[in-house]
Amino acid sequence: MTKSQSSDRRWIGVWGAILTLVAVVIPLGAGSLFGYSDKMLVYAGAVVTALVAHTLTRQSNRRLAVEQKNSFDQLKLEAAMRAGQLVSCKDGLGVDRAAAASSLLALTRLDQPGLAVAMLVDLWDGGKDKVSTETAILVIDGALRSDQRNAQLMAAELLCRNARSLDACQSLHWPSAIDGGWDPRFGDKTKLLLFEALLDMTLTTTPNENALRSVAVRLYGVWAAEAAVADRSQDVSHARVMGCVGTLIKALLPQMEVLGYTDFNQGDSRVTLKDFAAAAATAADNPDEFLHRIVAQRAEELIAWSLLCDCVDLSQGSIASAVGQGGSLLLAVDRSKLQQPR
Repeated sequence: MTKSQSSDRRWIGVWGAILTLVAVVIPLGAGSLFGYSDKMLVYAGAVVTALVAHTLTRQSNRRLAVEQKNSFDQLKLEAAMRAGQLVSCKDGLGVDRAAAASSLLALTRLDQPGLAVAMLVDLWDGGKDKVSTETAILVIDGALRSDQRNAQLMAAELLCRNARSLDACQSLHWPSAIDGGWDPRFGDKTKLLLFEALLDMTLTTTPNENALRSVAVRLYGVWAAEAAVADRSQDVSHARVMGCVGTLIKALLPQMEVLGYTDFNQGDSRVTLKDFAAAAATAADNPDEFLHRIVAQRAEELIAWSLLCDCVDLSQGSIASAVGQGGSLLLAVDRSKLQQPR
């Protein structure tokens, strides 16, 4: 029995009982006490008519809702087919970049993020330049924001495979869904792929204070989101993620202290260097020896990379890097230590 059928049976049972009570029991009871009259029959008929009308209206509304859902599903299917046609080559010509971008983004809005990411593989993965990196990141962002676990995993995999071609200091090169924030409901494999993508992107970006700030904020966003659910969840994976991220933050903390970073302002709240130290204090070895070795190796790479972050990038757009990820984090630095180069 389907959920809809079970709901129908409950509804029929409840209203059948009400109909019996109102149209039969009450009139008979009143008739036995005060005598029967034609008005009782009129009353019972009116009640029955009202309940029948209500039943017909309910069935009509349900049928209309089903038809609307079927129409929307058909629209999504047609849109997916149309998107495939738009990104295919015609007459030996290359893919139209604008058409490809609009098709992929439309799919993410039509609740087809998995299909959008699958098509993105043929258009962007591995150095393909049929869509821009910015478009690809928007598609990946849409998939990560969806509630489809498989689409999230595919997006994380694709981001990880192409992370070394991204710039950690460019906000358009990283999905806003995980830029200074994090969804602790991601699957374990999705989380690991996103961690690897962040580290690969960071370690291949030219070392400077801008990049150091970016990776620190992004890692802290992960740690804070996992910490928010770890205490009230029986799932130990959240605490393990905190331990891994704490290890990575611990690797960056000494250089952050040397550079004179003091606090981050996030709206009305502040994230201070002490908060980063608190996150670093949760550093812990992963019970999985394989993951433990990988995290330890990555932490060593971050330490070596962070020591080279001794200048500020003053290229175009660098002023905007004073605003942290998500557009709300503002980095405060001791001005006496802000020099270029060191």
